[in-house]
Amino acid sequence: MSKPLNTQIIERARALIANDQNWCRGRAAIDVSGNQVHPADARAARRCALGAFIAAAHEFARDPAMAEELAYGAVWSFTSPTTLFTINDLRGHAAVLRRLDKAIAAA
Repeated sequence: MSKPLNTQIIERARALIANDQNWCRGRAAIDVSGNQVHPADARAARRCALGAFIAAAHEFARDPAMAEELAYGAVWSFTSPTTLFTINDLRGHAAVLRRLDKAIAAA
């Protein structure tokens, strides 16, 4: 039996930022020069937690509007986007990974 789509998106988002060198604060995604890019852009080198969700959802739905809906739906399945922003920007990388691990375990 396959996993629910929300769980797959959470797992993929976590994988995208598992290495702290692929994670950032304050912006959804940046390229290697530090310029802001869309999280699903191939040039994205670092993503915040929400940016990782958006990038992951784009792998499941090529339609940008559908991907955004899937990304936010996956986030809402375990927390609010505001809470995720707060954890990402104020508490840091390890806290984000702990929160995503908890969401995956609960799924």
